Amino acid sequence: MKQFLLLVFLTAQSFFCFSQNKISLAEDSLKILGTQFTSDSIETNRIRANYDFIRMFVNSLKEKNSFSNPYNQLSSFISIKKSDDNKFRIFSWFTQLDNGDYRYYGAIQVNNPQKLELYPLVDNTQNLKLTTNIADTTLQTNQWYGSVYYQILPVLGIKNPYYILFGWKGKTLQSNAKVLETLSFNSGTPLFGNHVLEDTKKPNDFHARVIFDYTKDADMMLKYVKNDKLIVFDHLVAPSDQLKGMTDLYAPDASYDGYKFKSGKWVYQENLKLKNQPEISDELFIDPAKDSQNTMPVIKEKQ
Repeated sequence: MKQFLLLVFLTAQSFFCFSQNKISLAEDSLKILGTQFTSDSIETNRIRANYDFIRMFVNSLKEKNSFSNPYNQLSSFISIKKSDDNKFRIFSWFTQLDNGDYRYYGAIQVNNPQKLELYPLVDNTQNLKLTTNIADTTLQTNQWYGSVYYQILPVLGIKNPYYILFGWKGKTLQSNAKVLETLSFNSGTPLFGNHVLEDTKKPNDFHARVIFDYTKDADMMLKYVKNDKLIVFDHLVAPSDQLKGMTDLYAPDASYDGYKFKSGKWVYQENLKLKNQPEISDELFIDPAKDSQNTMPVIKEKQ
């Protein structure tokens, strides 16, 4: 009996090592494609490399125990963020076209040891631009408001748990955005859009997501400050009274606003006085180089 159990154990170990070796080999090839879709000067080459990357990456994820593989070699090209409760991880990245437009790609992998449970994220930004209520729209994974995510804040221990995703979104050659997105699982299926973020101008009016537009000439801080138990962000203002409402030109004014958790939702807090003044360098994410056509954002690891 002991010999039989030992044989089963060794067989399982051999299979696991074989799968990990296959993933590692695929990762080497994915790294080459990642370099191409972020750095090639020819747009068609970037697009082709990105689609080859997607196909190869999905095949790699089909390998057994792929959820446990961190894909560290890909961190320069895509963001990979795992929830603290180990329920899922989310992949997100972009390609940039020659005209300055961005296209976003991603997927949510649920931690399922039995099979690959993968939900592709289909960028619907162009269609969502035409809607007037983007902040209040519930979105399925094929209607995604594309972003590159750099932090996940789990909101658990309540009746309807959810996650807040902190994202960066390149918009045009002149402007970027930071995005607070909400994610929940409905009967196991991911869904974007929990109305838990209070409007910054209308008390008791809660949105599914908040989008902060700002000029590409500035940096904006948006993060969860654990010690203060607050979501904190730069207060953005117009460069002049004449330009009020033109949010693509907004920039920080050295003051901070935020959200405080209360009764399952996040209540807006104005003009915060923080114990420790946050800095952009504290964030887990740095905007792409402003003078680079297609440089991938730098995803910093937690220390």
